[in-house]
Amino acid sequence: MKKILLALALLAGGLVRPAAAQEILVGADFKMYFDNKEFGGNTFAVPGLDIESGTDFAARLTPRIGIRWEEKNSLFFGADMLQNFGEKSSAFLSEVKPILYYQFESRHVRAAAGIFTRNLMHDEDYSTAFFSEAERFRHNRLNGVLAQYNGRRNSYVEFVCDWEGMYSTASREKFRILLAGRHFLARYFYYGFNYSMFHFAGQKSPTGGEETENVVDLQLLNPCVGVKFNAFFDFDIKVGLLQSAQRDRSFGHSWETPRMAEFGLKMSRWGLTLDERLYLGDNMHPFFHGHTLDDGTHLAYGRELYPGESFFRTTEKVYSRTSLSYRRSFFDDTLSVRAEFVAHHDGTALGTQQLLEVGVKLLKPVYNSKNHRKHRK
Repeated sequence: MKKILLALALLAGGLVRPAAAQEILVGADFKMYFDNKEFGGNTFAVPGLDIESGTDFAARLTPRIGIRWEEKNSLFFGADMLQNFGEKSSAFLSEVKPILYYQFESRHVRAAAGIFTRNLMHDEDYSTAFFSEAERFRHNRLNGVLAQYNGRRNSYVEFVCDWEGMYSTASREKFRILLAGRHFLARYFYYGFNYSMFHFAGQKSPTGGEETENVVDLQLLNPCVGVKFNAFFDFDIKVGLLQSAQRDRSFGHSWETPRMAEFGLKMSRWGLTLDERLYLGDNMHPFFHGHTLDDGTHLAYGRELYPGESFFRTTEKVYSRTSLSYRRSFFDDTLSVRAEFVAHHDGTALGTQQLLEVGVKLLKPVYNSKNHRKHRK
């Protein structure tokens, strides 16, 4: 193993100027994910298209090895290994996919290019209207680029391009542009936004017949203003707007513009958090059921087009998401635990959800060429 690490360090030495010190980094991320959904009484569920009541129970291990030079540049290679508990179709693992990316990181700037994990972005600031909890776990790898500036008082702005699908017989051409930012004023007040532009294009016919050429454009903007303060509890109160613009080019060129008002109240202490999110407005997934073609073929979009929480498809003008969670980190933030109970109400019935996550994050330098030269002298 030491010979392999030394060979990687020598390879990096050939790519950068000789005076620069190189480090070899070894680490791994681990997550066990349990998500039990009891949504049977709600009207949104569509068999075959949506997440129905049931349990996702899986473990993910993401080992990686990296080379860092001049303190700010790193090149990482690893694997994203997933096992769904109880799955019998795979003799080894449910999925094994590569991770390969370059990262630049300074005090305020972070940039990445390649195949990297979504924890590099400010993922938790995106409403579940953008990505459900299950989607965040399953879609762990982003393919593309990230650029991020992190300022004072947790202010930031970021850009992400994620190429989700290649035009082929197995997939539509799909890519997503994400923009987000937060700016804190004085001690308490902040404003910000999250934005997604999703290009959902055509697909080659898997049977050699007529290709699927329709294109859907989907944009979602979530501006918000809020205040954070402490009064025995840590409070975070915000108001926002979910504004979308959606167009299915093959079935009319007019834009659908459903929107929802957003009201949020979060209070935390001792690791416990009560979080209430109230949304009032339109069905945010108007194209979910797709279209029926002239030949009688039904073209369904489902969650492939809308990875956000299903409850945003309510036709009752109201969606309430209430959660009680416990989150703590241990051992210098290398181990994290999250347990959460969520109650969803979409104007038709009450759906409940229980989540449990156990996470581990490790990254450690195991070789430094500068120190190695000193020891040799």
